[in-house]
Amino acid sequence: MLPALGGLDALVFTAGVGENCAPLRREVCRGLVFLGLRIDERKNESLQQEGDISAPESTVSVLVIKTQEEWQIALECLRLGIRER
Repeated sequence: MLPALGGLDALVFTAGVGENCAPLRREVCRGLVFLGLRIDERKNESLQQEGDISAPESTVSVLVIKTQEEWQIALECLRLGIRER
């Protein structure tokens, strides 16, 4: 898929495992070093909330972002005109 996209600007980890599993993030990123993607191991291991875990030399941003499914559902309901009764 990367050739069709023309590269990768950012890799975003989200949801339960992506937000909370530093070893998983490390292993996924190891497989993408050929893209110039690098993480800061200290940031990855110590991250408490959301944040950028990219190493300074990384050509790709690596972000951890909290999932907000309820917020997205509320926005879609608002867009569709669905109101609480």
